[in-house]
Amino acid sequence: MPRLAELADRVITLVTEESDIPREAILSKSRTAEVVDARHLAIKLLHLKDIYPSKIASLFNISTRCVNYAITSFDCRVSQNNVLRYSYEAIKKKLKEDQ
Repeated sequence: MPRLAELADRVITLVTEESDIPREAILSKSRTAEVVDARHLAIKLLHLKDIYPSKIASLFNISTRCVNYAITSFDCRVSQNNVLRYSYEAIKKKLKEDQ
């Protein structure tokens, strides 16, 4: 579990830095567009690191169904939001550099 906790902390920190959305907001139940984008971005990045949706759900205190929705709808969301696309690519690059 330490690897998962460290990875989740790193991803959420990167999303927080890139989006200027506080960690507490990302982990909250807020439904504002900016917070949802940041939350979905963190979820997608964790999924790219081969973390199971059920584990992601427990980190965010949401259902696995919500995580699966965030993962499957992310491509559509990113195709309509250039800022989100830029943030996604920038954070993916930073995570690759960490390896």
